[in-house]
Amino acid sequence: MSSPERSPSPEAESEAPPPAPQNTPEKPASPEPAMMALAIVDRLSQEDVAVDAKVVGGGVSGGEGDRGLGNGCCAARKAESGLGAVPGILRRRAVTRAAFGLRVSAALLSLVSFSVMAADSTEGWAGDSFGRYSEYRYLVCVNAIAFAYSAFQAYTKVHYLILKKLIIPRPISYYFDLSMDQVLAYLLMSASSAAASRNDLWISRFGADEFMDMANGSIAISFLAFVALASSSLISARNLFTWNSNATL
Repeated sequence: MSSPERSPSPEAESEAPPPAPQNTPEKPASPEPAMMALAIVDRLSQEDVAVDAKVVGGGVSGGEGDRGLGNGCCAARKAESGLGAVPGILRRRAVTRAAFGLRVSAALLSLVSFSVMAADSTEGWAGDSFGRYSEYRYLVCVNAIAFAYSAFQAYTKVHYLILKKLIIPRPISYYFDLSMDQVLAYLLMSASSAAASRNDLWISRFGADEFMDMANGSIAISFLAFVALASSSLISARNLFTWNSNATL
């Protein structure tokens, strides 16, 4: 018969080797700073949208029907623009500065163009003057009108910047700006092309001289004034269409 098994002594238990360490799962790494920044940006955007919706119409929710839907549309537009209205403000500032710069450029270029052409005359028995040619008179008149209009537009922007008052109320000013920009840009292109054709005909028959050189300089500057006014017409169209889209919402 087999002898009964004896339990190990306490000394043996104390001398037993320690159990092998178990592989415990590692803790997940903390989120990257970029992800945390995105979460903060998203939270700020949501809070900004909520505040804007509350200010614009009295709350998006709450059983107000169409009014709540309108506020929801405003909130959605805010959310599309990123962090609140900051990008929109920056865009409007950039457009305003560009419009003012183009107005000043058009005024200066038109002034130089018609001044050079008006001073284009030679003395002596073979003397000549711009007043003898209808194309040159046309160029002088159009550039003088473009200078007066561009100077007026620059003055209105400075007047609004200082006094915060509009000389021409909106939206009439938007229609006025777009129509005048397009008309004067067309007239500048027409006058410059007519004068350039007259110059080309004269040089092909009699050659170049001092009178033709001054006329060519005036025509080149007039083309630059056309570019400035054409660019201003694009900004005027953008302002008008933006106002119409906001008015229909």
